[in-house]
Amino acid sequence: MDSKNPVFDEVKECFKQQISGLALNEAIDLISSSPEKEYEYLSFSIRIPSTDPLAALEQNGYNEGFQYYWEKPSDEFAIAAAGSIARIQTTGQERFRQSSDQGKELLSKVYHISNLNHHLASVHLLGGFSFFDHNIGKVWRDFGAGSFTLPEWVLVKNGKLTILTITKKIPAGSQKDVLYDDFLNTLEHLDSICDAGSYKVEEKQSYRSSVRTPGIDSEAYNHWINSVESATDLIKAKKFKKIVLARELKVELQTSVSDTRILNYLRNQYPDCYSFLISQDGESSFIGSTPERLASFREREVLTEGLAGSISRGKTASEDAVLEYELLHSQKDLNEHAFVLDAIEENLQRFSDVFEHPVSPGIKKLSNVQHLYTPVHAKIKKGVSRTEVLSKLHPTPAVGGYPREAAMPYISKLEHFDRGWYAAPVGWINAHGEGEFVVAIRSGLIKTNEVRFFAGCGIVEDSNPQKEWDETNLKFIPMLTALEHARK
Repeated sequence: MDSKNPVFDEVKECFKQQISGLALNEAIDLISSSPEKEYEYLSFSIRIPSTDPLAALEQNGYNEGFQYYWEKPSDEFAIAAAGSIARIQTTGQERFRQSSDQGKELLSKVYHISNLNHHLASVHLLGGFSFFDHNIGKVWRDFGAGSFTLPEWVLVKNGKLTILTITKKIPAGSQKDVLYDDFLNTLEHLDSICDAGSYKVEEKQSYRSSVRTPGIDSEAYNHWINSVESATDLIKAKKFKKIVLARELKVELQTSVSDTRILNYLRNQYPDCYSFLISQDGESSFIGSTPERLASFREREVLTEGLAGSISRGKTASEDAVLEYELLHSQKDLNEHAFVLDAIEENLQRFSDVFEHPVSPGIKKLSNVQHLYTPVHAKIKKGVSRTEVLSKLHPTPAVGGYPREAAMPYISKLEHFDRGWYAAPVGWINAHGEGEFVVAIRSGLIKTNEVRFFAGCGIVEDSNPQKEWDETNLKFIPMLTALEHARK
């Protein structure tokens, strides 16, 4: 099949030369002659013409397979992936360590070919964890407590560079022709979904949502007031110093919605946030646009941040400046922010040769809210795994509580829904040990006939239940607004 995109012909020609030549023969020979390192997968990375990864994923279509998306527009970085070649799943208190061990074992079975000397020309594992150690609720059953997928194909866009990596399971008997054709068929498919000139653009429709956040006469409001009052009573009784409580907003759908359209709205509205999508089997999608990075890894360098303490944005520049001033001088919000930084230092410093952050917090401004923000830089010691760092950072007091061990058991007692993957670590890591994980807030679970959105806030001793209710309503706005742009 000839490509409709002439530039992609060069990609396929380069692919054919490498995969059908000495590289493929070398891979097959290694597979056959190295029983101590049994290769089960063959992966190929190549540079392709610039494309929009979200458009490619949208053109890939709705199916029953794995789909993944990740983007931070202000960093000019995005990942799109689909298809499941292999998947690791874990549960229980050791799920982070088990994910690390199983991930390393899986990556050791991949033989990778590339003519690119680039840290992103690599096999990627994509996924995340649930908030609690065990995820047994029916709503989140497809996601499990820990899940990472080795995708059939992944597009990584970094600035002007776009890298395609295709991975295949090696067929029984190491049949070269079968493997070659399998790679070429996938490349032909990628050619079509990356060719914007062939796209059929549907007429834009809007999902006119009649959803409004519950009022003060609702059962949800009464539950919330009782929960916050119970939490402040527990804090006064010295059970813990802070706890984060969240709400679930369930929306019944009359027509199906498009998760990629929701994402397109979110990434355009919130370019400084991380927009993400994870669909395990096509039946449901976990999507969001979070401002909170849990950890970025590059070699031994780790970047994380404290993000806690919130206030609305002003309608004018002067009002916005006043609100910023109030937030920077709010003792309640400064205390909440300090809990987060103390926990990060406590949990990360013992694994680090370097640990540093500014003395005072700054401000991170989003379109409808602004947060107290402190960036943290660390350098992890040799021998410390990245997932071990994640396990110590999750959950931060910004989504769990402080002290963590004291506050965590009360979350499920005071909330009235299953958190699932909400407020949990989601992200990616590649064979070079580079990766990034975020805290999955400002998020929702999309199903055929319903959507569940989530929003939370930190409760400390002097928290006002009504103000915390108003804050969660404010945090629902981004996802509710995005839903209006999402009808198929």
